[in-house]
Amino acid sequence: MTEEQKKTEPDTGQQKEELAAYEKLRADVKKILGEVRDTVNPDTIKSAVDRAARELKEVGGHTSETISKVANTLKKDLASAAERMGPKWEKFSDKTADLFGVWRDRGSIFLGHAAQAVGEWLREVGSKLEHQGYHTGEAIYGGTFECIACGELVTLQRPGHLPPCPKCFKTEFRRI
Repeated sequence: MTEEQKKTEPDTGQQKEELAAYEKLRADVKKILGEVRDTVNPDTIKSAVDRAARELKEVGGHTSETISKVANTLKKDLASAAERMGPKWEKFSDKTADLFGVWRDRGSIFLGHAAQAVGEWLREVGSKLEHQGYHTGEAIYGGTFECIACGELVTLQRPGHLPPCPKCFKTEFRRI
């Protein structure tokens, strides 16, 4: 086993904690976004993530380090979803892994404001998050990821931890 592979060996207890925290944080952000009725702007989206992370810390059960780690991953997921949405909203919840699906049935005016807010949020934080790839061991929602080193695709059907590349064993990916 190479040193690279040893670094990515799963710590089952830590991974279970991260995955539980990620799923809870994601569900809470989705719920908070669903409560938005009037004003949708970049601050609304940022506030939803910050509020959910703060509430998760207050409840306890997860370390601050774990919550910070999964909050960063969730922000990358939100930025990735915003990029994939583009101008076409017909398949809104499919393209966003249902993170923004709570807004789908709200009507065209609300949805237009939501689209603009997501775009503005992406411009504000996207450049920082864009350069942060996904790494082996991160708790993620699922989806398809491309190895930055060799282009191999890794698909997770449900939430889990990103494994090393099965082809080259490298550890950095981008969501596609």
